[in-house]
Amino acid sequence: MSTQAPRIKVWDSFIRLYHWVMVGLVGALWWSGDNGEMSLHLNFAIALAALLIVRIGWGFFGSKNTRFVYFVRSPAKIPAHLHALFTRRYRNSDTHSAAGGWAVLALLLILVLQILTGLFSSDGILFSGPLSQYASSDWVDLATDWHKTQFDVVLALIGIHVAAVILYRWFGVPLLGAMISGYRNSKAQQPDLKPGWQAMLLTVAVWFILYLLLT
Repeated sequence: MSTQAPRIKVWDSFIRLYHWVMVGLVGALWWSGDNGEMSLHLNFAIALAALLIVRIGWGFFGSKNTRFVYFVRSPAKIPAHLHALFTRRYRNSDTHSAAGGWAVLALLLILVLQILTGLFSSDGILFSGPLSQYASSDWVDLATDWHKTQFDVVLALIGIHVAAVILYRWFGVPLLGAMISGYRNSKAQQPDLKPGWQAMLLTVAVWFILYLLLT
């Protein structure tokens, strides 16, 4: 007799859209920065900033399982989680794992810092961030250095994230499919999900406001 866990919906449409658009925007920011397309770089950064602002807000007022208080657990729980994974006893839940929750926070934090330092950055010749005129030259230089160095951290975190997805799949825990369809097999109770379109509309509104303020 099959003992497969029932299929439940664990990710609302906004979280899924946020995830994949963020991937695309980080790639676009990398390309535009490396190729000196700074006007495009700023536009991509504004779009990412709008996404991040709404995602952080969704972490307090959104779907139950996307709230920080729900999925960020004590770091002391991570070793037990990894032991269960490596011994193939881990079972999918209705949200991020103990380790995954901290990975989400780390990526959010570094992307927010990347956006903030970018707003104050300047190459001293062709491009200056929209807020650089309000900062001292020392702060602009520091923000510029941080902005360049931090992107290596962004790439490292993304690499760890991709490796983790592969590792989980190797140990029989598929993660990628749920971030596409929203559904996964789990014996957990289906979480209370809010309509993702609400956050999508809010993202467009935040983007419009930021675009007016920063361009």
